[in-house]
Amino acid sequence: MFNWLTGGIAGVVEKIATEWIETDKEKAEAQAVMLKTLDPNGLMRRQISKTVSILYVIYILIALILLIIQAFDLSPLVVRNGLEQPAVDIALTTIKELFTPITTLFGIIVTASFGVNMTNSIKNK
Repeated sequence: MFNWLTGGIAGVVEKIATEWIETDKEKAEAQAVMLKTLDPNGLMRRQISKTVSILYVIYILIALILLIIQAFDLSPLVVRNGLEQPAVDIALTTIKELFTPITTLFGIIVTASFGVNMTNSIKNK
């Protein structure tokens, strides 16, 4: 009976101790579960890339429409700084100023998404 009592207590203490001790494997598993919780199967990352791509296409289409309007001189004149300017010229100037930052950010977002996807694919092999 004494052996059962000491073995039972020792077994309980051993189980408690093993629960308190964290290994590197357990930490890695916990981090993987957390990442899966935040972005299951990369769904959020793919959705962000898709949305950014759609918005970039809209930006390019608006720029092309404004260029067509300017090419056929269909824009009304606007007085700006004492000068008459076609309204489309003002819009095109703004679009040209925004082209580099918007294109750069588009490239960064999409490249990061593909980079994460590639990294995850390599890890899974």
